[in-house]
Amino acid sequence: MNETIIKRCEDKGLRMTEQRRVVARVIAAAEDHPDVEELYARAAAIDPKISLATVYRTVKIFEEAGLLEKLEFGDGRARYED
Repeated sequence: MNETIIKRCEDKGLRMTEQRRVVARVIAAAEDHPDVEELYARAAAIDPKISLATVYRTVKIFEEAGLLEKLEFGDGRARYED
């Protein structure tokens, strides 16, 4: 994608808090298909104040806005990519 996920969020009118920006940067930097708990671990390394609930909510908001694709590999865990 040529546009960053942050730019696409802003274009859709989503409010971008600093914690949402951290999650967006983590997603954009991922070369794999992380699940929410892995996204949380990566985001918490950047911002130790971020909570797992915040990451879950942010991923849900991004998914509902069509900014993330939810992938199912049959292991019971949803994984995401932008």
